[in-house]
Amino acid sequence: MLERPATRGTSNSNQRGSSYSRRRRREWLVENYRADEDAVYYVAGPYGPEREVRPACRCYRCGDLLTVDDVTVDRIIPGCQGGTYRRNNIRPACMACNSETGGSTRSKAKR
Repeated sequence: MLERPATRGTSNSNQRGSSYSRRRRREWLVENYRADEDAVYYVAGPYGPEREVRPACRCYRCGDLLTVDDVTVDRIIPGCQGGTYRRNNIRPACMACNSETGGSTRSKAKR
């Protein structure tokens, strides 16, 4: 009779980490690359729209204001070139700028 291994053959993790660690990474970016102004949102309240101020950072390429919910993590050295998600290799980017650069470095990125 064949014995089954005590653990599965695959893990549930990937390079990006868990959803908790990805959220913490985005929070770290907003905190450490803090913009000169905060993002202002108007949310529905019981007596009409209420003003909500959230901390924000700026996209490294286009300069748009990004909150924790909007920011994406851009690796300075892309993953295809061996880059990791360590804090010395990440910077804030908006979704459009991050997807536009792809696996290229800043000097090779399409503008």
